Amino acid sequence: MITIFRDKSIVAIFALVIVGLLIHLHVFLVPVQLNAGSNSGLLSWLFQHYLTKLKPIFINVVYILLLLTQAVRLNIILNNNKMFGKASFTTALAFMILSGLFTNAYTFCPALVAASLVIWLFHNAMKLYNNAAAKILIFNIGFVASASVILYQPMLFVTITMLFAIAILRPFKTTEWLSFIIGIITPIYLLMAGLYLFDTLPLLQKFIPQIHFKIVINVNPWYWMNVSTITLMAITGLIVWYPNSSRMVIQIRKNWILMLILFILLISSILLFNSSKYLPEILSIIPLAAFVANFFLYPQRTIFINLILILAVIMIVYNNVQLLE
Repeated sequence: MITIFRDKSIVAIFALVIVGLLIHLHVFLVPVQLNAGSNSGLLSWLFQHYLTKLKPIFINVVYILLLLTQAVRLNIILNNNKMFGKASFTTALAFMILSGLFTNAYTFCPALVAASLVIWLFHNAMKLYNNAAAKILIFNIGFVASASVILYQPMLFVTITMLFAIAILRPFKTTEWLSFIIGIITPIYLLMAGLYLFDTLPLLQKFIPQIHFKIVINVNPWYWMNVSTITLMAITGLIVWYPNSSRMVIQIRKNWILMLILFILLISSILLFNSSKYLPEILSIIPLAAFVANFFLYPQRTIFINLILILAVIMIVYNNVQLLE
């Protein structure tokens, strides 16, 4: 099966849609759970006041379309920026498989919507290298990054990643850093002005990210099987990625370094925003899919790949059965 996704073709797109529907077969059988969270950002408020009134069939359709769109969009961005030795659809495949292994991704929540902002920000960050007129782009990145934190608090770590992006991909220029800072400040200023005009300024504290370190031990053995499968895929992806990335041009290597920083920070956010109202692990699917795509793409022998895929299928089937029960 993996050979289908190693080429950039129409067949791969159709295969991706089929695989995505099979992974999330539950959308045809039960309503997708709506997890609005509580005080996790403006998206949480929008979910509570508007999406809860929509029919379940609409939520199901939007949910699966959003996942497929994000998978394809991320795949196209990485292909267009020549992040791999050849164009393929392994990133989209990895994204959909991981969305079936992260059990919290089975809910329609602010984190799932915020994932689209992560993809947008990373795409624009990659445009910074050798950009002759980067100040407007940097302002836009700062503005969207800051607004995304207002929408969903764990996006704070993506905003920090954008700081690394400017430092890694651009030579130091004071005017560019000022553009970024102004971009960061503008949404905060607009939020404070709006709250002040409506005499609700005390609500500002609800938009401040509430970071606290917390470790929750889950005793369910199947949970640890899921975690082990994801960890195995991550390790194999990183092992295959490293030697291949070292042979690429400096721009691509810097993009991969930025992806690695994003991955580390988003994994850290799972410990610092460890609450059912956040579900930040959904955001980590994006960089993780990029690294796992290396494992799906490069090895000539596919025996080990197929074994891991079989393990992933077993876990995804179990996750769907548990959801139906």
